[in-house]
Amino acid sequence: MRRAFILGILGLVALGSCSVKEDRGDCPCWLTVRASYPNEMVSAWLGTQPIFQDEDGQQVDRKVPRGDVDVVASRGRFTVSEGEQMAELFASVSHVDTRAEEVEVIPYLHKQFARVYLEFQDTDDGRVGYTLEVQGNVKGADKRTLEPVGGAFHCTPDESDDRGYEVCVPRQKDDSLMLLQFSDDGEELPSIPIGQIIKKAGFDWSQDSLGDVSILANIPEMRFQITVMDWQGPITMTVTI
Repeated sequence: MRRAFILGILGLVALGSCSVKEDRGDCPCWLTVRASYPNEMVSAWLGTQPIFQDEDGQQVDRKVPRGDVDVVASRGRFTVSEGEQMAELFASVSHVDTRAEEVEVIPYLHKQFARVYLEFQDTDDGRVGYTLEVQGNVKGADKRTLEPVGGAFHCTPDESDDRGYEVCVPRQKDDSLMLLQFSDDGEELPSIPIGQIIKKAGFDWSQDSLGDVSILANIPEMRFQITVMDWQGPITMTVTI
């Protein structure tokens, strides 16, 4: 680890100057990053060492060390505080070989969140007469790797326009998502393991761009119909558990 850190520092120092008369094997590479979306931010990493962070991604032109550089492009917040729903984060990591004079990268952002829609079959209008809360063990994505970041996630779903509820959750690393139910007087009612329900429906949290999930719940019978949607909209699967 210490050797990797020293190599990272030496690589950054090499950005200072380099003559055309010298061996250019250790000279920096000219990296150009062009945004694919508005309001895109760009960072670059050499291992765990940042080269630059949160640059306006419309077009970035920077000298970077030669080697294996990770370019992270993003739009939206990576993590959220407890009590908040996940932000609409679109992001990607491009693994770039900068052992060249010039390299150009045009990142394609991926959807790093999923919307979970909840509807209750045992009510007339899709609403329930008690409070709902969603909790889990992931609070967002790592700003370097985009891997799920562990932490308390706890929020209240929004009432949707067309009946039921919806909540925006981060990419998950397990099936720990729970839907908590409380009566009007604060009594905690049986929880619904929506993480396990989503898993049984075959939803893939590791796909590049996450889709969305719709859950129709029959609470008295504890029966659920889950519809998995591709991130661009089409329904890919409907199962009943």
